[in-house]
Amino acid sequence: MLHLSAASFTNFFAACAAVGTAATMALAGVYIHRRGFVTDDGKKTLAIISQQVTIPALLFSRIVYCQQGNAGGSCPSITDMMNQVWMLTVWPIYVVSCGLIVGHFVTRLSNTPKSQRKLVLAACAFGNSTGLPITLLTVIHNSFPSSSELGRVDPTLFLSLYLLTYPILQWGVGGWIIDSSSSALVSSSPESGSTSDLSSMETAETDPEMMSLPHQEWSVKKGMNESCPLIFEPSSSSYTTVTTEEEEKSAMQSLIENIRLMASKSLQPPVFAALFGILVVSIYPLRKTFVDMEDFDNDAPLEFLFDGIYAIGQAAVPINMMILGMNLSKTFSNDCQMSELLSRKSTTAVVIGKMVIMPIIGICSTMFLRRYLWDIPDAIDDAFYLVLMIVFITPTANNVMVMVELGGKHVSKEGIARLIGWQYALAPVLLSVSVATVVHVVSTISDW
Repeated sequence: MLHLSAASFTNFFAACAAVGTAATMALAGVYIHRRGFVTDDGKKTLAIISQQVTIPALLFSRIVYCQQGNAGGSCPSITDMMNQVWMLTVWPIYVVSCGLIVGHFVTRLSNTPKSQRKLVLAACAFGNSTGLPITLLTVIHNSFPSSSELGRVDPTLFLSLYLLTYPILQWGVGGWIIDSSSSALVSSSPESGSTSDLSSMETAETDPEMMSLPHQEWSVKKGMNESCPLIFEPSSSSYTTVTTEEEEKSAMQSLIENIRLMASKSLQPPVFAALFGILVVSIYPLRKTFVDMEDFDNDAPLEFLFDGIYAIGQAAVPINMMILGMNLSKTFSNDCQMSELLSRKSTTAVVIGKMVIMPIIGICSTMFLRRYLWDIPDAIDDAFYLVLMIVFITPTANNVMVMVELGGKHVSKEGIARLIGWQYALAPVLLSVSVATVVHVVSTISDW
């Protein structure tokens, strides 16, 4: 019992250290924003660098990485583990489904206005899956000695598999939810702006390649003689036929445009980097050109190239957290009118649902699957189960703000930004407890 208590405290302090490290980097972003060192264009540039360069470099280098200077060792290969951890590719479906269910109950219990319910669903369903999980997993990994499993196996290897399918759900399902929500808001407000207003909106700082969604207002004019279908009117019939053909053509164009948009948003550089990393690892001669896998003394033909990519990837976590700090500072410094925000009751319910209920579901689900269904090899089970639970405990993704802005509703964007801000404001307490619990569960997994 004494040993278990000591281990629990060790895990708790390691978890607090992970959150504290992330918070320190975020505070640097708050300081930069408060002093006015970085403008909005500067923040957008940092977001572009993060999305297009540092995160892809981090994922690629983590997958291909092979520790040097350890002659006689071995290099981990995610492809060799694929048949054992394939569940990570479908885990996003379960995570998003749980979030939608939690969001549904949150809207009912908090009496969220109908026009904001789908925004709440998206806030509960789509958590931060890249920047913050990478930060937490990296810090947790570095907090444990190499003699332990969490210190020996890099959990970001498994996160890369999760990220292969999660963006498709986020931009596909999430985009549809937000888009339909915005359509409802537009139709309920006679003063709502047209879709052309999208061109004048500020580009979201977290998505430099934001594209406009096609919004079309369809109207079907019903003839005055609809109650007398036996009356034959050639001109009316001809008009209806032409209108129907035009609507079908327009519907097909809209469908193609939505598929193209979803594909472009899903197949982002981080996804390509993960896929390319898996390809390199799956071809042994190709991997040998990037990292020395024979005597581990850094003399592979393209070792210099890999070292450069690895160094660039190390900047991903600090940049992500500084961007988060700047966005958080900006959110709470905006003078938003109360009508632009979610109600206090709805905000509280979402924070509890996303930061308390979702972690409980993730931890309980993982424990159930481990005990009754899955048998992951002992060599990798700690890192595997850590990733399963980490993706449940993070706050709402900043990309939800991007999807809201794509919907063309600035008021909702301010409300969702403040909602995400509150989650991060409470993260030092709620996230620390969740991370400590997750690390403790993972560390005692052999006792289940």
